[in-house]
Amino acid sequence: MSLQKDIFVEKRPFYDTERQSLKQELEEALNERIPSFRLLEHYRVEGLEDEELKKALPRVFADPNTEDYFLEAPHFEGQELIVTELLPGQFDMRSAAAQECLQLAVGRFGARVSNQRVLLFERPLAQPLRRRILEVLVNPMEMREGSLEAESLKEAPSTERVPIYEGLRQASPQELVDVHHRHGLAMSLRDLALVVAYFREEGRDPSETELKVLDTYWSDHCRHTTFSTHLKEISVAPGLPLEEEALALWQTLRRETQREHKPKTLMELATLGARVLKKRGLAPDVDESEEINACSIHRTLRTEKGDLACLLQFKNETHNHPTEIEPFGGAATCLGGAIRDPLAGRAYVYQAMRVTGAADPTQPREATLPGKVPQRVICREAARGYSSYGNQMGLAAGVVHEHYHPGYVAKRLEVGAVLGAVPLHYVQRSEPCPGDVVLLVGGRTGRDGVGGATGSSKSHTEDSMKRSGAEVQKGNAPTERKIQRLMRNEKAVRLIRRCNDFGAGGVSVAVGELAPGLRIDLDRVPLKYQGLSATETAVSESQERMAMVLRPEDLAEFQGYLDDENLEYAPIAEVTKEPRLRMIWHGQEVVNLSREFLDQAGAVNEVQVHLAPSSKGTVEQAEEAVTLERIQAAFRDLNGQSQKPLHQYFDSTNGCATVLMPYGGETQETESCAMVCRIPVPDGVSLDASVMSYGFDPFQTEKDPFRGAYLAVAESLAKLVSVGAGIQGAYLSFQEYFQKLGEDPVAWGEPTKALLGALCAQMDFETPAIGGKDSMSGTFGERHVPPTFISFAVATMPSERVIHNVLGSEASIVRVRMPRTHGLPDAQALKAYAKKVRIANENGWIQAQDTCRGGAVPTLLRMSFGNRCGGDFQITEEPFQPMPCDFLLALDPEHEAEFLHLIAEVPCTCQPLGRTKPEGPLTLNGLLIDQEELLGVAKERLAAVYGGTPKERLLSAPTLFAPSPKGVLYAKTPVSRPQVVVPIFPGTNCEYDLTRAFQKAGANVLPFVLKNRDQKELKASLEELARAIDASEILMLPGGFSAGDEPKGSGKFIANVLRSAPVARALTRLLDQREGLILGICNGFQALVRVGLLPHGALRDLRREDPLLMSNVAGHHMDGIARVRVASNASPWLRNVRVGEVFKVPFSHGEGRFMASQEELLRLARSHQIATQYCNASGQASMQAADNPNGSSFAVEGLLSPDGRIFGKMGHNERWAPGLLKNVPGSYDMKLFESGVRYFTQK
Repeated sequence: MSLQKDIFVEKRPFYDTERQSLKQELEEALNERIPSFRLLEHYRVEGLEDEELKKALPRVFADPNTEDYFLEAPHFEGQELIVTELLPGQFDMRSAAAQECLQLAVGRFGARVSNQRVLLFERPLAQPLRRRILEVLVNPMEMREGSLEAESLKEAPSTERVPIYEGLRQASPQELVDVHHRHGLAMSLRDLALVVAYFREEGRDPSETELKVLDTYWSDHCRHTTFSTHLKEISVAPGLPLEEEALALWQTLRRETQREHKPKTLMELATLGARVLKKRGLAPDVDESEEINACSIHRTLRTEKGDLACLLQFKNETHNHPTEIEPFGGAATCLGGAIRDPLAGRAYVYQAMRVTGAADPTQPREATLPGKVPQRVICREAARGYSSYGNQMGLAAGVVHEHYHPGYVAKRLEVGAVLGAVPLHYVQRSEPCPGDVVLLVGGRTGRDGVGGATGSSKSHTEDSMKRSGAEVQKGNAPTERKIQRLMRNEKAVRLIRRCNDFGAGGVSVAVGELAPGLRIDLDRVPLKYQGLSATETAVSESQERMAMVLRPEDLAEFQGYLDDENLEYAPIAEVTKEPRLRMIWHGQEVVNLSREFLDQAGAVNEVQVHLAPSSKGTVEQAEEAVTLERIQAAFRDLNGQSQKPLHQYFDSTNGCATVLMPYGGETQETESCAMVCRIPVPDGVSLDASVMSYGFDPFQTEKDPFRGAYLAVAESLAKLVSVGAGIQGAYLSFQEYFQKLGEDPVAWGEPTKALLGALCAQMDFETPAIGGKDSMSGTFGERHVPPTFISFAVATMPSERVIHNVLGSEASIVRVRMPRTHGLPDAQALKAYAKKVRIANENGWIQAQDTCRGGAVPTLLRMSFGNRCGGDFQITEEPFQPMPCDFLLALDPEHEAEFLHLIAEVPCTCQPLGRTKPEGPLTLNGLLIDQEELLGVAKERLAAVYGGTPKERLLSAPTLFAPSPKGVLYAKTPVSRPQVVVPIFPGTNCEYDLTRAFQKAGANVLPFVLKNRDQKELKASLEELARAIDASEILMLPGGFSAGDEPKGSGKFIANVLRSAPVARALTRLLDQREGLILGICNGFQALVRVGLLPHGALRDLRREDPLLMSNVAGHHMDGIARVRVASNASPWLRNVRVGEVFKVPFSHGEGRFMASQEELLRLARSHQIATQYCNASGQASMQAADNPNGSSFAVEGLLSPDGRIFGKMGHNERWAPGLLKNVPGSYDMKLFESGVRYFTQK
């Protein structure tokens, strides 16, 4: 076997945008110029022969058209070297993808790869500067400074026996204090004393694994110990009449539900509203079962094939502690954790919302507290992490909003909320029986995830950055995507008796919760690498694993379905009759705990609670005049800034179901107030939409937790009303985030007041909270997060009735104001208004509607930004005061009187503000508003954090007009129903949308999952793919993130599949012998360019002069709707469009910038191979950032082969259907898929 080999890869100067961006980032962070440096990627490879390495270099490691490589380190004399690498044990997607690509490129399965980033400075650095650069480059939670010294990549297995804590059951109270500190336990000393008493009764001492399992099982994160604490006595300070009334209501409702003799807890307070409303018959749709994975409600959905009974599931999740210390991984696994809960409920998760809280990210690095990551780094890296995971999973992000409050310097707020759906008849839940098998499905176990539950249950200290490295897992989204696909297989899902996700606590909790009695074989748990101890194997969490209970007789069939999805799995446990949790490792019984003891969840805690007036914060604003200065100040405030620069990181259209874009209007600058998406069903999407909104104001809850929580509920429901969903039939889920409470009665009073306010809101609106998540560790030293309460509201509605909030055509603008008492909106008035809105909407009277959550003046202007509409308006009363339950409506002028008559019986105030005009100036209280200037103000601060839109470009692009082809382009041999093969690679996520698009166009579709779990399977799978291509007329390469767009470049994995001998031969037959077609969108386009099929029309090795698709000029993922013009229709794919026609198309990618030499661009233009170009509103090809989101040369969006039968493009035409993207109007239908099919049918 070969020796270890080193490969250094460097971008050539014209393409080294990453180096340029990194230098700029370092200089901004350090506030000084730094010496120039070279940026290299260092790969260390074991297991390749010299000839294999030679073949792999251009196909896996270095792109010949953009990169140079060196097989030994560049010359270092007189230069400074900084090497960074991931911590050992962290999942490294780049190295893993390189290994997968090597399997394809050279057939080598035993090769191992590691990678480092190398900065080679032109001259030595002063030590203080070097140290500061390292502080920027290296977050010790995930990375370390590395060395170029050779280091073996082999792994050593762990053979040590698990230690027994001898004598612990005889330990004195002081000795227990020492044990508690020495082992860094999250449990309390009272819990530890309970453990000692238990083992004293057992007559033995605990093992290390048992103590860690109990610490995990009983953690606040897993067992909500804070919320389960008994509230022994609740006292109320004078001057809090609302709280007094709420306490009386609590006691009344306890009697109504026969709970007056049970202990009072925050958990009871959080769930009592739902108990009461269910008892009263006001929550008939709630789905209840022994499995507690996510909120679940029954819905009957309209589909093209008739009504379908479904479960709609939703879940909110926080990863505050992990994101605070390692922002990318923490935020990524926040979403992964949210997904896995409805996924365990068998639901296909399709849309996500992100709500976050931060301190000021525009502050200089010097303002960072000791022991903290800078706020700018946290915000930006968390956005990258969350979006990276969601984009790879194929989830549409409907709402992404960050709230800024100085209190979040104590600890970050990172919340993800998701929606999922599953046909009711898929779900077959039953009680596990002795002999049933527990199958671990999905990813392997590593150290990256040990301590996630216990770490999240502790307050943050300066030492957290030093001791928490293993607590934050690096998620593997492509693997969780495979489980997503599995859950769409009815036959597979119906075999699952019970399912649980591998959240915090790993095997110990995920498997341990499935049944009272279990025998777990830890030796059978698949590992990422050797060397894990029994304890690490037992408690390490993961996003991409599931524990599933099956009957032994169903195991073989179920494993076949797992094989179909290229999923790894292992039977790791058996359900036993004896109610004990047992774990075996290397023949040693390392855990043997009674179920009764486990379920105690630790010692019973009691506290006293005092409800005192809050002394923090202020939200009242003095009555202010409307001036240009005051308007600009509202938008310059961090919480008034446009968050579009942030949202561009997130894919918003995957799933072909997005009803409202996150930002609407012709310019896509009006932020939507809720996320609305058609609900997916097995054969497509339903005609009904889910709506999810949220309510939250940390300044309000800081000042008054009771009113803040009540208003959060009301705001979330008002947003449902705003889009037309209404309040009746809606359900809630709460998110609570407070300081570490300790035993301070006043501190305990803060969440108690918030939950009392939420209870009153539930009862007033008759809308129950059927789920929630609490996080009670928002403390850093003496600093605390603001009392945080978020209400998520979910409803469904006909998708054709959805109301957007973009002002456009001529309309009458009316402000509707709800009556308020004690600063709270009148719930009865809001419910009555919601019913009237539904009637007006059905009559077509409402053009647009939004809540005044940001104040009436800012709301009106935001609604106008999307279409830059004009008009003359007057707003005099409370122009800037946030009023989350007031509304601004745009009414059809012909029906304004009818609307006002309709709502006359609602006790609200209607104030006409003026009329919009499609064009012309906008004046407000006599002031001329320059919308372009104001929008610039609204973006300037956050654009500095998130990158925003690149500055105007001086380059230009020619507007191309290719002559139309003569005659009609048809295949020589007609086919009545052509077949389309759609390969599904690890990381593919657009296959469902494309399947529906081609089926609707009249084709048969053959989805093909590539399998690569071992060498024999990969070889057989490639041969099977070749046969599938031979049996098909069209090859469709879908979008996604194949192998996570690694190693260091998108489409490499697919390119190596296409180059494999059997597939390459099949492609040649498809193109040369059978006149077949190929379409590649996004990731598929990237792969076609990598193998030469575009622009050359044949497979060939990349050459230095070949074009490429590289990182967007913005340096990050971009998402939105682009205009594209047809530059050439010399292709069967474009037979139904005319040159010069302009269409809109969703886009979402990180590497879509088409680059080529000027000579190559001119050649492609002359040969009419540039098919589509990004363009402006006038239809002219454009290099401006607002039109050309990735900065493509010649504004290239799509490219043809010389004969036109191969077409690659970045835009996702498959993501549009009639009734979608309602707030971004335009012509979307290029009839792309119909044209491809008609090439064969000749119809």
